[in-house]
Amino acid sequence: MKKTLILFLLLVGTFVSRAGDRPKYIFYFIGDGMGHNALALTEACLASRQGDDVAFGALGFTRFPAVGFATTWCANRRMTDSAAAGTALASGQKTSVGTIGMNADHTGPVQSLAVAAKEQGLRSGVATSVSIDHATPAAFFGHRPDRGMYHEIGMDAPATGLDLYAGAGFLKPAAPADAADRRSVYEALADAGYSIARGEGKLKGKRAVLVQDTAADPSKLPLAIDRRPGDLTLPAITRRSIDFLMRDGGAREGFFLMVEGGQIDWAAHDNDAAALVREVEDFDEAIRVAVEFYLRHPEETLIVVTADHETGGLALGRRNLGYDTYFGLLNAQQCSKGALKQALGRTEDWAAAKALLGEKMGFGGAVALNETEWADLEKTYGEGPGRCAERAVELLAGRSGTGWTTGSHSATYVPVFALGIGSDLFRGRMDNTQVAGTLRRLIQNR
Repeated sequence: MKKTLILFLLLVGTFVSRAGDRPKYIFYFIGDGMGHNALALTEACLASRQGDDVAFGALGFTRFPAVGFATTWCANRRMTDSAAAGTALASGQKTSVGTIGMNADHTGPVQSLAVAAKEQGLRSGVATSVSIDHATPAAFFGHRPDRGMYHEIGMDAPATGLDLYAGAGFLKPAAPADAADRRSVYEALADAGYSIARGEGKLKGKRAVLVQDTAADPSKLPLAIDRRPGDLTLPAITRRSIDFLMRDGGAREGFFLMVEGGQIDWAAHDNDAAALVREVEDFDEAIRVAVEFYLRHPEETLIVVTADHETGGLALGRRNLGYDTYFGLLNAQQCSKGALKQALGRTEDWAAAKALLGEKMGFGGAVALNETEWADLEKTYGEGPGRCAERAVELLAGRSGTGWTTGSHSATYVPVFALGIGSDLFRGRMDNTQVAGTLRRLIQNR
């Protein structure tokens, strides 16, 4: 009933989506590495959970009324990276691979939408499921010629002065030995008036940073498929970001919030289809938080969803299966490839490993294996737990009909979805710079 009501309200939203209006609240969701096939695979797995192995069960944001697709090439290469693509989506300008918030020849900075929004009096923030200084979020506040300059990018955060930074943490908060400024990133943020909230800590003051607890991995939140109770999540970050940005004039003047689903890309780099599906679902849950806000403010809100590029060259269909697909088998996988490697590394012998593969991969249960396949897994276990985990995930992909062409990025189109005021401007074919350019016009022509 709840999903039906939301869908009805989304459809009603098309009648208040007038291109001539200007949104007060702007959400910009970027699914890192999220191509069209990642969405199709996720929707196939959703349908299979509901007992339908033929149709596709729609995600929330794929039902948005405005739909388009975008090219992602960068200034010096047809196949982009997250730094160049993030900068294009953040600023509306092409740049070279590896570049954060600067032009292609590194002679000057480019202005991000987050900064433009702040100049227009909106509250402004960036949130992500990976580190705050990673390429895509960094493109909204940083200006560096090399995406690997993590400490320097982190120091750009207080200098740029957005109202909110949220994510897993900072990769290199401590200053290098030769740095002129010996402060850590966290010290610089505190000096600039930011409160630092960790885990469930409260976001205080007018400027805030939200990161995981000190003992957690600063590079990323736990993958959705590996999540445990108490872990910080992207949907929770999104909800807390909205609540924070609505304070101190945000409810009156409006806000801009970029939210990145960063680990869709990481799961695809790892060619881990089941983990990818769960990350897309988690991204959808974060977007649903914004949709809840939209339903309260339908004539003032715009939500735009896109991706910086596709990762993995994901294909739906394999030669060994002909025209058959069994994508629902991916639902049997209960942990990521990385977590499976660690778990297999703790097993004492093949018997224990075999039992673990039954528990975590559904092998011998939902996923029936023949003697040859079990023998192959036993052989790879002897070569090392890591190789066994890789083979297990490869085997499940082959059985499901999922394939990969690369462990890197591809040069395919990416989807664009929009809901709310101004959403009609995001229909049809466009370039990633046009997505940002349209948002800039909506922000500045207020």
